Amino acid sequence: MKMLRYLLAAAVFLLFLLLVVITGMAGDTLLSLWDRLQTAPWYITSLFALILLLFTITSVVILWKLLRPTKKRKSDKSPIDEQSLQQRINDAELSGIDITAAKLELKKLNQRRQTGKLTIALAGNISTGKSSLINSLLPGANAQTDVTGGTTTQVTEYHWKTPSSDEVILIDIPGLQDASDTGLSDNARQEASRAHLVIYLCDGDLTRQQLHELSLLAELKKPIILTLNKSDWYNKNERKQILQRLREHTRDINDISIVTTSTQASKQVLIKQPDGTESTEIRNIKPDIRELARALQQRIDNNPERLEKLRDSAIFTLAARSLDEAELHQKLEKGQSLVRNHTRSAIVGAMAAISPGTDILIQGALGISLIKSLCSLYDVPVSQLEIDRLLKLGQTRLNRHIALIMAVLGNALKAFPGLGTLAGGALHAVTYGMIFDALGRSLNEILASRGELATLPVINRFTENLGDQLEKRSSDIIRLVLESRDKKEK
Repeated sequence: MKMLRYLLAAAVFLLFLLLVVITGMAGDTLLSLWDRLQTAPWYITSLFALILLLFTITSVVILWKLLRPTKKRKSDKSPIDEQSLQQRINDAELSGIDITAAKLELKKLNQRRQTGKLTIALAGNISTGKSSLINSLLPGANAQTDVTGGTTTQVTEYHWKTPSSDEVILIDIPGLQDASDTGLSDNARQEASRAHLVIYLCDGDLTRQQLHELSLLAELKKPIILTLNKSDWYNKNERKQILQRLREHTRDINDISIVTTSTQASKQVLIKQPDGTESTEIRNIKPDIRELARALQQRIDNNPERLEKLRDSAIFTLAARSLDEAELHQKLEKGQSLVRNHTRSAIVGAMAAISPGTDILIQGALGISLIKSLCSLYDVPVSQLEIDRLLKLGQTRLNRHIALIMAVLGNALKAFPGLGTLAGGALHAVTYGMIFDALGRSLNEILASRGELATLPVINRFTENLGDQLEKRSSDIIRLVLESRDKKEK
């Protein structure tokens, strides 16, 4: 330990001496240069000063570009309008992409434009009194069901006329969140997107789930009217405190109004008799939805053009998303075709090989071609270094499972007369085909879901496909071997 300290001290001393020498040499050079410039002609001195100035400016500019804080890149996505969306639909149709869902959204939009009715999405838990609110707005109304664009889920539409004779379509949204409770369900997102605004019901302070649902709805950029229903449950002070907490919970949501309603149709009342006895009776109560009606009317009267614009923009986004999904589906199908073609080529190459081997993931040109073709399909740039890393990791995983794979495939071959009794060439071909099929499907799935070549997820999926789906896929691969053998014999 002491020796190490001595060595460090000696190194520091030598470094100090080196800096002294360099400083002395630099100083001597500068003084010598200064003396020469004093005796040199003026144009030589001016030229040297100009060169020194240019060098200084260039150095400062380079240092500034290297050290300045990086600015966040602004999104280059322009807002979706009807003209650009229609052009994209036309281009997608020429490319063979399914445009049915997108065209249906625009058709529904035109139909709603022609009716001139305000569409409101009604959301909230069952216990918050959605049915009571609908009955209060529409006493005796008949519910109408309709299958709306792009879904097979039936939704109920309630038609209502406001006190100012504005016609409104009220749509109950069932099941706001998806099965994983991480986002809006497809049906809820679509219905909320098609609406001009959203009414969200609660019957008290917001729970964590309700606040999460509100945040998800706010992401759709729709005006929201948060309605405290069953307000008659609370006295004046309790109601005031709850409203204050609702405002605090929703302060980060821009376009939101908070109102109260009371839609209870009846109430149990305690009656004291003159003789001191008590009894109860049920009395009908007139619903109080005045605040909600005023908030809705203000939205309609103040800026109806903005409501139309927000609704249209949301539907354009919905249609564009359906095009994205259709385009991704087409790429997945093309990717599957590429995988099958490369798998067939690998089988043919394996059948022509003199001796079996499993190093094709690293050395085979087909493996490189498969990765490049799939990345090109998804417009994902890929370098040779990334390809080599992917194939190397794949080879490592393959080495752990190759004995089991060949054993399972060997048993599978026995179910096909004429193959199980052949020499190892058939097993060799099936093994190669299984490897290419698993690798290609794994890469195709990850590129579709992530939009990038994520090496480790691809290899993990590759391992799963080789293990979990080995017996399921082996029959398809063996049939490809039979097809390739028949073609070869012909």
